[in-house]
Amino acid sequence: MAELHGFQFNKATVKNQRTLWGSCSPRNNINLNVNLLRLPAELRDYVILHELVHTRHKNHSRAFWQELDQIVGSGKQFQRQLRAYRLGQTLS
Repeated sequence: MAELHGFQFNKATVKNQRTLWGSCSPRNNINLNVNLLRLPAELRDYVILHELVHTRHKNHSRAFWQELDQIVGSGKQFQRQLRAYRLGQTLS
């Protein structure tokens, strides 16, 4: 996805995080939660793209949401859908 959308990151790590679906460090290291595998594909892709946009915008500024929306449509709509899934909960 990074290559497809022109993003560059340092490294990606998959972790069993308790509170986050993903994160992006100041050095553009992306951490992804192993439980993303249990989400519907469109939400999993949203989280990955959300973190990739953080490689350019380190906060949730208007510019961040504008760039994310250009890729996914309505990022805030995906964000609301994601809240329906709780970390650590078995997803069916």
